[in-house]
Amino acid sequence: MAIAEHPNASALRRSAAMVYDLFLIVAIWMLTTTVVVSLLNQGEAIEGWPFQVTLLLEVFIFYAYFWRIKGQTLGMQVWKIRTENEASETLGIGQSAIRFLLACVTLLPAGLGFFWMLIDRERLTIYDRFSKSRVVYLGSKPFAKELLSKQQPPESDG
Repeated sequence: MAIAEHPNASALRRSAAMVYDLFLIVAIWMLTTTVVVSLLNQGEAIEGWPFQVTLLLEVFIFYAYFWRIKGQTLGMQVWKIRTENEASETLGIGQSAIRFLLACVTLLPAGLGFFWMLIDRERLTIYDRFSKSRVVYLGSKPFAKELLSKQQPPESDG
């Protein structure tokens, strides 16, 4: 992976961000379940794989949206971490899809895909490596650069 401005995020920061995001995802699932049960299923229990696929698709949309727009979910913003590609840019939809699918598959065997980072020299997970992306720690003042650029007067054309 390319040398970048920010160090790779620790397992603790990444785990904490995932917990924050889990609360948001569960809220989305609760809303979806309420709509499906009350409107579409007339109060009956929901069965079958289409509903489970819908919930999984919602999780993908959640992550892909945030990774594409700012590189950060809400939990990642709190913990000052960001997902980026090898060029330190936000992920595209294709790269987000690869990252998400690899994370799902490699997390199934007892979280192995995530815990791999504990023995990896660069603190990368299995899905970081194969999706050519990483999660970085932005430091104690992650948006100082953005604030400076807003404070500088715009250049004149004259």
